[in-house]
Amino acid sequence: MTEFNAIYNANVYVNGNSQLGRASQFKLPDISVGQTETKGLGLVGSVKLPSGIEALEGEITWNSFYPDVFTKVYNPFKACQLMVRANVQAFNASGLAAEVPMVVMVMATFSKNPLGTYKPKEKAEFASTFQATEIHQTISGREVLYYNAFTNQYRVNGVDMLAQMRANIGM
Repeated sequence: MTEFNAIYNANVYVNGNSQLGRASQFKLPDISVGQTETKGLGLVGSVKLPSGIEALEGEITWNSFYPDVFTKVYNPFKACQLMVRANVQAFNASGLAAEVPMVVMVMATFSKNPLGTYKPKEKAEFASTFQATEIHQTISGREVLYYNAFTNQYRVNGVDMLAQMRANIGM
């Protein structure tokens, strides 16, 4: 039976503290693989080969100013643990078949924090940009993705994609 997944809402946590209702949007980083173009004599074409993971950048848009949050995100020298918890609903021909948690943990340092834009009769929002060095994504308790820039770890569905590379360089 065919199933379709849907995620309609989530909650944000900063250093383990719920920010329920405070964020209007949380944009997780894109995993972007750097590639190097390779050309060779005798080849009619060129190929792009993976060369590593690009720097990870995301953004949280806050729906107002929250001093307890901004005193943490204003410090560019101290990483924050960010977490997004979402409810993944699976639908099939019978309707709602299952609901499971998706959790994404991010170690991040904030690189851009607005002081605000104020307009008459409009609610001020504050978008904070962060740089991520570690991401851990699970669904229903099962690891889907793990990446750590400092330890050269990259796992997909529990499979270590860089084990041989780390062994080859003596890590």
